[in-house]
Amino acid sequence: MPTAAPPEARRLAGHALADALRESRATTLACVAGLGDTAWATVPQQTGANPIAWELGHLAWFAEFWILRGPHTLRDSGFVDAAKPARISGPDALYDSARLVHAERWHPPWPERAAVLATLAAQLEACIEAIPASEDASDEALYFHRLALFHEDMHAEAFTVLRAALGWPAPAGLGLARALAPAPRREPLAVAASRATIGWPASRRGFAFDNEAESHAVALAAYEIDSAPVDNASFLAYVEATGTPSPKHWRHHAGAWQERWFDSWQPLEPRRPVVHVSAFEAEAFCRWAGRRLPHAAEWEHAAQSAPGFVWGHSVWEWTADAFRPAPGFVPGPYRDYSQPWFSDHRELRGGSFATHARMHHPLYRNFYTPDRIDVFAGFRTCASND
Repeated sequence: MPTAAPPEARRLAGHALADALRESRATTLACVAGLGDTAWATVPQQTGANPIAWELGHLAWFAEFWILRGPHTLRDSGFVDAAKPARISGPDALYDSARLVHAERWHPPWPERAAVLATLAAQLEACIEAIPASEDASDEALYFHRLALFHEDMHAEAFTVLRAALGWPAPAGLGLARALAPAPRREPLAVAASRATIGWPASRRGFAFDNEAESHAVALAAYEIDSAPVDNASFLAYVEATGTPSPKHWRHHAGAWQERWFDSWQPLEPRRPVVHVSAFEAEAFCRWAGRRLPHAAEWEHAAQSAPGFVWGHSVWEWTADAFRPAPGFVPGPYRDYSQPWFSDHRELRGGSFATHARMHHPLYRNFYTPDRIDVFAGFRTCASND
């Protein structure tokens, strides 16, 4: 069965939205809790990582910038400026990810932990006070509040990815120490040819990311798709049959296969979805199995229409498609969310065990470069029915 978040997740307003913002912040703080000053200060410079103090400061800056400092203006430089100055988190030159490129985030002296936490607390309360009082406020009036919420949810997962990549313990109190559950048995599902509607309809209420719009029709030939992601046992069979190097998070030790899970090596659980594999590794498995990765439109259509299609709360799933704009794409106010990453990133669907439930949506399009193995990504296979 599809496992999307409840539909109201994208229509949060009033007190429910305020509660969600507080809960998201608590999750963020849990994701960085338990790390000593050394870990806090010495995140290595690498793809997918940020200094912890910078990333937390960026979260405070982002919410204040979009919720409290408008209206906003797109400049010829490509940067977005706000009419009001920063009063809680700034300056823009340090905390805007568009202005301060990734490699430069290790150079400035960032505030101490207590100062960062105080900034976060002040920003959160100021932004909550700015939520429209009416429970029937328009999607337009709530857009930046919802954007800040989902943006923070994404960064909480990014902190969890960081801890796993660096071999740090899983965040305490979030139930992630062994949270990747066994995958359901993988069965082939036949999906009939159809003309499917893909993307977010303009008439649909609630929050939509810019890359989800506009909805459009896609002609899909009949295809077969796995009911669940590929598990460790299946991937191990491929490794042993082909002599392919095992995933980097695996090792053969003392006569048995093990998998590194955050800060410990654990026995490889055959029924758990394979995770921490690149799109290239997923494609190699598919070729060996006489299959292929599903196209994003096939995945989205199956998630909404195929009985027995199980997704979400497990692993992100690589698709066969580069991340590209939908027909008629118009960048949202936060122009750097999608537009800079088209073509050289690969599209993923679904959601991982570390993804907040609000983020699990059949229309949500995630994207990473196809070589990434640090993220909680796996895959399912597909085949055309000629």
